[in-house]
Amino acid sequence: MRIQTNQTTLSLSDISAALTAHDADARHKIKLKEYFAGHHNDILHKRARENTDVNNRLVSNFCSYITSMSTGFFLGIPAAYKVISKDEHELEPLLEIFKYNDEHSHNLELAEEASITGEAFEFLYIDADAKIRFATVPSEEVIVICDATLEANVLFAIRRYRVYSLNQINYDEFVDVYDAHEIQHYTYNGGRLEHIGSEPHYFGAVPVVPYYNNRQQRGDFEDVITLVDAYNLAQSLTMDDLADFTDAFLILKGVGGTTPEDARSLRKTKTMVFEEGGGAEWLIKNLNDTYVENIKTRLQRDIHKFACVPDLTDENFAGNASGVAISYKLIGLEQIRSRKEREFKKALQRRIELIAGILKLKNQVDIDFRDILIQFTPNLPQNTVEQAQIVTTLDGMVSRKTLLSLLPFIEDPKEEMDEMSAEEGGQPSDYQMVGSDEQ
Repeated sequence: MRIQTNQTTLSLSDISAALTAHDADARHKIKLKEYFAGHHNDILHKRARENTDVNNRLVSNFCSYITSMSTGFFLGIPAAYKVISKDEHELEPLLEIFKYNDEHSHNLELAEEASITGEAFEFLYIDADAKIRFATVPSEEVIVICDATLEANVLFAIRRYRVYSLNQINYDEFVDVYDAHEIQHYTYNGGRLEHIGSEPHYFGAVPVVPYYNNRQQRGDFEDVITLVDAYNLAQSLTMDDLADFTDAFLILKGVGGTTPEDARSLRKTKTMVFEEGGGAEWLIKNLNDTYVENIKTRLQRDIHKFACVPDLTDENFAGNASGVAISYKLIGLEQIRSRKEREFKKALQRRIELIAGILKLKNQVDIDFRDILIQFTPNLPQNTVEQAQIVTTLDGMVSRKTLLSLLPFIEDPKEEMDEMSAEEGGQPSDYQMVGSDEQ
């Protein structure tokens, strides 16, 4: 949750007001996480129809599929960092910090959180070994308070969280308030804050970085939840009708006086004897299967359409489709990815800026985040033959480093050029790319 204000200090009443305003936002985020986990309460609490024990509650978890696909497409290939004006050795402390924090996995966790709830939050801190760490905090626990300028600079961050006892029933609630210099710790009971301590964090700015999924801070499946609920209901009612069809009533004609014992005997012997004019038939409801399936198909298509995440099981996704053909089919997902990239890049630059402040304080290195180019690569299926043909066509028209960067199986063009130079008896290339595997 983000709040803008002109205030430069926070009183206890200000913090309490922010926490109260945060309640509805936290409940909404928890609901989105429940949908992602398959806990679709609207269908799971479906009531049985009258005069029947049949009550199917089927969950088709499109929400998990949408988030998994959009996150994998965006960061399935980790972000890479290219140096554009600095000596690569000056970046080694930063890259070591990324490696120490398992940045690849951490970034994917941030992207998934943002995909579900619309935003994710990263907290930076100094651990007991004086190393710089960063961690993802559940978005439903965090409030960022920004100034009212166009830049929306973060002035404060509030984290509200619970610590449960071993029985997972009782808990204590705490509130941490971050400003540019310190972290203030409070207990929070019955709406009352009680100060219990403070500590410096040394970052020189609020060490909390928001990662927004888009400018509207909305999750990837948030707009199709009603469609998912409708699809779940249609599937469940279809199975209810099928069960009713299986358990249909048998009508016997011309066999008056039949007892329950007679019925059990008929079921066992599979034999019926009728007088003249008698007979038997099932009492069933005529099902318009085509109509029902058309409704479910329409709902399914609308879910994929409005979430901009294609159904890869669709017959239109042929295994032999060219890269261009696949790109056209994924153009909706690409629009989602490009918006994620813009927001994520700004957040990563802020992370680097905060870490650079600590490194400068330790006199290790002076890093400017503007000297680092952050590169994202869509996680697309690659047609290697097609890419090789493109490289062959461009040979002699562009540089060798550009040609190598076009080949998906070459992760580090600099290393590849160095190996080629060594084989040819030349000198290593001066081209520099700090890729994801070098961290």
